[in-house]
This record gives sequence, C-alpha cells and structure tokens, in this order.
Amino acid sequence: MSIAGEGMRIARVVRGGEWWEHKLVPIFFGFYAGSYLLGRSISSQWESAILLLLALVPGAAYVSVVNDLTDLRDDAAAGKANRMAGRSAAFRTAALLATLAGGGIFFWLWREDPLRLALYGAAWVAFTLYSVPPIRLKTKGLAGVAADAAGAHLFPTLLAATLPFTAGEMPSPPWLAAVAAWSFAYGLRSNLWHQIFDRDHDRAAGAGTFGARHSRDAVARFGAWLVFPAELAALAVLLWLIGSALPLVALAAYLLLVRRRVKTWQLRAVIVAPRGNYLILLHEYYNLFLPLAVLIASALAHPLDWLAVAVHLLVFRHGPGVAWHDGWRLIFRPLLQSARALLRPARR
Repeated sequence: MSIAGEGMRIARVVRGGEWWEHKLVPIFFGFYAGSYLLGRSISSQWESAILLLLALVPGAAYVSVVNDLTDLRDDAAAGKANRMAGRSAAFRTAALLATLAGGGIFFWLWREDPLRLALYGAAWVAFTLYSVPPIRLKTKGLAGVAADAAGAHLFPTLLAATLPFTAGEMPSPPWLAAVAAWSFAYGLRSNLWHQIFDRDHDRAAGAGTFGARHSRDAVARFGAWLVFPAELAALAVLLWLIGSALPLVALAAYLLLVRRRVKTWQLRAVIVAPRGNYLILLHEYYNLFLPLAVLIASALAHPLDWLAVAVHLLVFRHGPGVAWHDGWRLIFRPLLQSARALLRPARR
C-alpha cells in the first residue's frame, strides 16, 4: 500500500470524528476566556491558537490509538469492536509512533517553558497511566475516572488558559483554580457517563472500571450529587470572573433550546446516566454556547475578533449546524408562523 494510503488508514484509527469538537472546543474556551480576561484581542493571538490546536491533535490521537491497543484483549472478550483488531504489528507500531512524533514536536517547542511543558506533559502521562499496563488505572476504579478527567480535560484546559499570558505574566490563582475545578469536574462527569455506557462490556471483559465495580445507580448518584454540584459551583465562579453578561444570555438560550427539545421530541435531559433518547445537560453549552459567547464578547470589544468568530464556526461547524437546525425548527419557525398568523387578521 502507498504511504498516502497507509496514512489514511492511520487517520481512520485515531477516530477524529469522535473527539474533534466535544473534546477540543471546551479546551479552547479556556484560551478564549483567558484572552478576554486580559483584555486582548483573540485574533491578535492567532499563532497561539493554531499552536494549541496542533498540540492537542496528537494527544487526542494518542488516546485513541493507545486505548485501542491496550483494550484489544478486553474488547475481544466482550465482543466489542476495536479498530486495531486484525491490524498488522507494523501498522500498530506506525500509528503509535506517528502520535508520539507529533507530540514530541511540542515537547521540543516548549522545552524552555516549564509551566506549559509540565501541563502538556502531564496530559500525556495521565493518558498513559490510564491505559497502559501494568499500572492501567482504567481498571483501578475511581483512579481511572480521575486519570481520564485529568488527561482529557484538566491539563489541556489549563494549558489553553495559560497560553494568552506572555513570559513573565502569571495567571491569577482564582482564575486557574476555577478553570481547574470546572474542567476536572466536567471531565469526571464525562468519564462517568462513558463508564455507564460501557458498563456491560467492561463487566463481560472482567475489567475493574469504576462503572463495572459499582451499580449503575451508584455511579449515577456519585456523578449527580457530588461531581455535578462541584462543576456548577466552579462554572459560577468562572462566569463571575469573566464578567460579561453574554455567557449568561447564552445559558438562557441553551436552556430554552433544551426545554423545547425535551417538550417536543420527548428527550430526557440527563446529568450522567443515559436513559432512552437523551441529551447530556450542559454538554452543548460547553461545546458551543459558552465559547461562542466569550468570542462574541471579545469581538464587541475588538472588532477584528469577528474574524475569530467566523474561523471558530468554520473549524468547529458541526455543533453550530445542529443547534441552528434545531433552533429554527423548534423556536424561530414557530415564532415566525405565530407572527404571520397575528398579522393576517390585521391585513383584512
């Protein structure tokens, strides 16, 4: 097979469609909010934004590859599909080395920046400890949940939040603490959802994940009554520190859309545990409404940042497309039809 063909096969294995928006956009919120707090145009920091995106991609790809490689036996025992199953040793090695080489570029670039090097490296360490034997925290109950949340959310979001600060500038401790608490709690909730979703497979494989060790209801209660309140408290502090009304307006718009979806389509808004046709509460707010609100707030202060809004909507276009489609069907079109109905009698 040609090199290009082999590259396409590796690209399919890293499962970009599964993490591109729902993992990267909340991380970019940290970058946008950090810039806004400093009063700096986001567009003027386009080099840092591109650097962040390019740095996150090999890490996310590494997670997909190393998880599939280390889950081969468990997935086979559970009858679960695995994208590394049936692949040659050469292909598996090439996929792993490609992600490591991509990450190595940024370890080199940040070699003289201790804070960013530590945050970037910590994410990779957390990913590795989560998946790779003999430690393999994934099978160690709650430690696995924490490792996944740290690697996928906590450390990358902290990295993003520090990038707008130049050499010699230090982010305020309350800001970093709020970002850390929010991103870690959201990461915990996301992994708890994933573990409930995969619970039957994990139990069939004999994997000691937190979700497999405890009942579905116990995991859901832990997420709903402990993790979610901590997430909400940290979010409230973040919104207070940002100091703009637009994220609150965006929250109201998001909740209105959720209400219409629940009422019209009989969806269930869940905190952790999937139930029937459901949506995860606040997931779309973090993936679309909140970062877009901060971008717009920055654009109102720095008109050039409307370009940043356009680029964001272009790069991460799936979520906005879904929200616009649903918002038109459930809110705007009914309002337009009602307005037309009210105007007809007046014209007679």
